[in-house]
Amino acid sequence: MPRYLDIDSCLQAARLTAAAGEMAPFPFVKGAALCVIVVLEIIQKAANNRNDLRELAASIVKTLVAVRDAMIEHGPTSASHFQNICVEFQDYMTELLSKLNSERRSRGIRRVLKAKKISDDISAYRQRVQAIKEDFLIRTTTTTRLVLSDVQDQVNTRLGALADTMETAQRNVTSAIRDSIEEIRASGALQSETVGKLQATLQVCQQHGIYKGVVRDLIPGDIYLKAPISYASGSDGFDEYHAIIDDRPKFVRVFRVQADQKERVMQRFQKEVDRRIHLRHPNITQLFGVCMSPTFPTLIFHRTANGELYDNGEVLPHGISVTGTLRFYLRMYNDLQSIAKYLAEQDWTHPQEEDDVSEIPYSSGQLHDDLKEFDHITIPDPLLQRARTAHP
Repeated sequence: MPRYLDIDSCLQAARLTAAAGEMAPFPFVKGAALCVIVVLEIIQKAANNRNDLRELAASIVKTLVAVRDAMIEHGPTSASHFQNICVEFQDYMTELLSKLNSERRSRGIRRVLKAKKISDDISAYRQRVQAIKEDFLIRTTTTTRLVLSDVQDQVNTRLGALADTMETAQRNVTSAIRDSIEEIRASGALQSETVGKLQATLQVCQQHGIYKGVVRDLIPGDIYLKAPISYASGSDGFDEYHAIIDDRPKFVRVFRVQADQKERVMQRFQKEVDRRIHLRHPNITQLFGVCMSPTFPTLIFHRTANGELYDNGEVLPHGISVTGTLRFYLRMYNDLQSIAKYLAEQDWTHPQEEDDVSEIPYSSGQLHDDLKEFDHITIPDPLLQRARTAHP
């Protein structure tokens, strides 16, 4: 609390308090301060430097300043706590001012101001201000603690909820990671299986190989001979068999190799491969692959897709009518003509061998009488044997 040496300093403090009341959000301080200013001005006129009146003036200002400082220190929320005491103090100052105004002489004014009751009343107001301030501080502290406790409870509740949320999210993430790991493992296993199959397929392809990028290049071990084809004459330097390759039925033509004719047989075999490798016609048994082994040169043919058109066991069933026979031979003739036309378009020729002077099977639009070159069309060979008989 500041010390006031004279009544002028008390007046200055009161005027400052009145000015502060205009700016602060508690206008009731201004009313009390204005009353105090008037009382202090009267005391100044009557005091004549009397210490007792100076002490009274200082006590009045201290009471007013205590209210002002308390509300400035604790803000607008404290105004309601100090408003009543401030209004009472203002009423007391107004009553005191009325008594002073009723006295015409300075002696009477000094007598009123020197009354002990006035000094006690002002001190009592100051003590009440101090008590209210202390009570306000206690209430404020308690309220703050309660608010902080509520805030702490809210924080704890939210932290608990956040912890639960994080735990749930962690479980979900862990579960998702585990599921992803299982999927990755399953995908890895599937990929390994796929790679294994691809490697196996690649190994098979590497083992089998490709000949000139068109047909398969097999080894003798890939060919399982089942039974010879009964109609093969065996006089053309090769034998024909039913065979199994990669678990599928095939026709094979195995060239006979003699010790003193290996080179000649392989040349003939190579020419046979070259002239058949690109033949692709529905009525020609097409080349599936070759075996280039010098001890087992072999042509491998697909099974005919149109074999059901002709009966391998009996070309012309017993008891068939003449009309049926004619239709049968007409179909065979049309197939042979289609083959001849295709071969002519392909500029297909028969190689001239020293021991084979047969001509190409198609010349000037007519079928050659030698049908040997059509041994591997879709018409079975027993049919060709009869066809040769039918075309002397």
